[in-house]
Amino acid sequence: MNDTGSIILAFIAVAVISYLVGSINMAILISKYRKSKDIRDFGSGNAGMTNMLRTFGKRAATWTFIGDFAKGAIVVFMARAIGKDLGMQFDIAYIAALFVMIGHIYPIYFKFRGGKGISTALGAMFVLNWVAFVTIAVGIAPMVFIIKIVSAVCLCGASLYPVLNFVVLWLGGRDMLTEVIPYTVLAGLMAGLVFYAHRENIQRLRNGVEPSFGSKKK
Repeated sequence: MNDTGSIILAFIAVAVISYLVGSINMAILISKYRKSKDIRDFGSGNAGMTNMLRTFGKRAATWTFIGDFAKGAIVVFMARAIGKDLGMQFDIAYIAALFVMIGHIYPIYFKFRGGKGISTALGAMFVLNWVAFVTIAVGIAPMVFIIKIVSAVCLCGASLYPVLNFVVLWLGGRDMLTEVIPYTVLAGLMAGLVFYAHRENIQRLRNGVEPSFGSKKK
């Protein structure tokens, strides 16, 4: 695909569609239409799995995770398929991953108040680089039951993802200038979004008042 205009159009289309799909927030939908309440009015005010677990229980939290994970995986898979179909050398799926996360955090359908992007990021990571995803899942996820602070575990995973992405691409013999570095930069932006979305959690961690896993919030 050598038509610059078509390439630019493809980038824009993938970014916009990914953002719109990302804006479909499962926690808000489930809480509003199954519980007749808005999850953002409870607990941390975050429209995500952890707050759903604390507020509405395991079943609601599970469906929230499945929906948010799925939307991240689906848009990245479709973007990669579109890129291959158009003959693009650049993996446009990384653009999809970034914008589906932005949509989740700042959903246009819900006054730009969403979640923190973790479940959606995990779905995107699974398709982007499953080796990095499995490494993080196996090595980091069990920490939830050890330190019992979800936000800290999420931040650790976000920190590791760009590094693991770099290592996997490098060991896979991908071109350093056109693939490894650009994709790692985009993975770093994904991690940066996670840190920005967790800025209040980071402050509470510093103050030693971040709630632990399983705690209830009024």
